Amino acid sequence: MDSEKIFMTMSEEIKNESQQTINDILAEVKSIEDQAMASIKMEAKKNADMRLKQELDDIHSQAASEISELNSQRMKKLIRKRDEYVESIFAEVLKELKLFTESKDYRAYLENKAKQAGKSQFMNAVIYVREEDLQYTDLIKKAYGRNVLLQSSENIHIGGMIIEDQQSDLVLDETLEFALKTQKEWFNKNSGLVIR
Repeated sequence: MDSEKIFMTMSEEIKNESQQTINDILAEVKSIEDQAMASIKMEAKKNADMRLKQELDDIHSQAASEISELNSQRMKKLIRKRDEYVESIFAEVLKELKLFTESKDYRAYLENKAKQAGKSQFMNAVIYVREEDLQYTDLIKKAYGRNVLLQSSENIHIGGMIIEDQQSDLVLDETLEFALKTQKEWFNKNSGLVIR
């Protein structure tokens, strides 16, 4: 009987010790699982955060690119519109200049320009005018005040004159084309039609 009791006690102790070992192993497995799960969750969150950041960066980059493209298109439209306004204004000015060359005031204009040119130190001058303005040859020569040769030039389309000194190769451009070009450049710089 004693041996049965001893056997039972030993069996119970082995059973308890085994159960304790199983519990310890299960607790250790649970701890390892929990650590692994925490590590996996942390890695998954880190990956999700990185992916989210990358997607946000891509969205910002794409938005910046689209905004830049829209700004570029807007600038092109504004520049085109500004250029249309300037061209329209100067087309009207050109019409007015052509009407001016057909008026009585144009004769006085040529006379005045010839007088001013006559004050230059040109010793051997040639004055170039439009073919149509050769009718004012006597007026221009008289206003110039010195002996001068008058010739027509295909380079003058609107009016005015070019005075060239054959001796020094100096040129005085008093054409309406040159005046118009100069005014257009001044207008572009000072008109306030700057696009930003």
